[in-house]
Amino acid sequence: MNVPAVNDVNPPGLWRESADLPPIIHSVRPFTMVPHAALVDLARMVRVVVEQEIPGAMVECGAWKGGASFLMASVLREARASSPARKVWMFDSFEGIQPPEAIDGPAADAWARDKDGRSYHNNLRAPLDDVYAAARSLGVAEGVEPVKGWFDKTLPVTRERIGPIALLRIDADWHSSVKCCLDQLYDQVVDGGLIVFDDYYTWDGCAVAVHEFLGTRQLAHRIETIGYPEPVCAVFRKGGVKWAWLREQHLLGQDLIALSASHAGRIVIVDDDALRSRLPKHLPLLPFLERDGIYFGAPSDSASAIAEVEKVQLSGADAIVFAWISFWWLDHYAEFAAHLRKHYRCVLQNDRAIAFVRG
Repeated sequence: MNVPAVNDVNPPGLWRESADLPPIIHSVRPFTMVPHAALVDLARMVRVVVEQEIPGAMVECGAWKGGASFLMASVLREARASSPARKVWMFDSFEGIQPPEAIDGPAADAWARDKDGRSYHNNLRAPLDDVYAAARSLGVAEGVEPVKGWFDKTLPVTRERIGPIALLRIDADWHSSVKCCLDQLYDQVVDGGLIVFDDYYTWDGCAVAVHEFLGTRQLAHRIETIGYPEPVCAVFRKGGVKWAWLREQHLLGQDLIALSASHAGRIVIVDDDALRSRLPKHLPLLPFLERDGIYFGAPSDSASAIAEVEKVQLSGADAIVFAWISFWWLDHYAEFAAHLRKHYRCVLQNDRAIAFVRG
């Protein structure tokens, strides 16, 4: 089967996170206090939305100077050659935030009282003219739409214009604001969409609002932590597999892109036919076992597996990758695993993938 190598076709919208993401994060850093780990994960969410063709806009409630929104717009700009144009909506008063209430917790009260604190920033005021200027300087002005005002006034009159939402990022700090954002926008988040809570681990009121909303609606979404060992934010997905699965799937795609760039031949992937169709379509992947490009099931024994891998090598495949879901092969087919270790080089081994290259 003739499957082009990724560096032969150089498809539009190809994303190499290790090279493409650092300049974006560096460019938006002056305009955000969001921790690095949360920005990286946010960029991955945007890429997954594009790769999985999850429909809808990006929305941020609580934009401050705009850095997180600019990051989303920048990642979308890189993907526009392979994805329909999407807008990033930026909701904020741009005049600061309202005082916390008792439900927001003692840490919130202490923050509001410490007007000289490092994170106070004049009560989080960010003039809208400055936000527009920053968006222009970064080349994302056409991809963002700031909406000025308090959430309870702007969201009800704007949500119809937003339409479906693929990614909702709530950086609204206090209980009343987080609750307002969920009440107004949750129903527009599409099945498979993501909702991120910047302040879930920071302010008590945010966590209370999230759990109150889920409890009142009797929603069984599983809250997932972003950041290890220090949590930086939380997310849940509205239907489908959890974000952690999608993130590992995306990172597996990045591993395979890097492998394809350094080893130009086709790649055999062992994934029990569970991941290949969800990986970047331009990757030169062959299922294993394979007949006419279609997954043919697991081998009956190690001898069959060895015969099959030698056959696909003759057709031009020089790498075989075991995805995490199929790591069991290396134990179950012990003689096959020994054959690979003897005749191939292990060029990648992490929690997602183990890759062998001939020679």
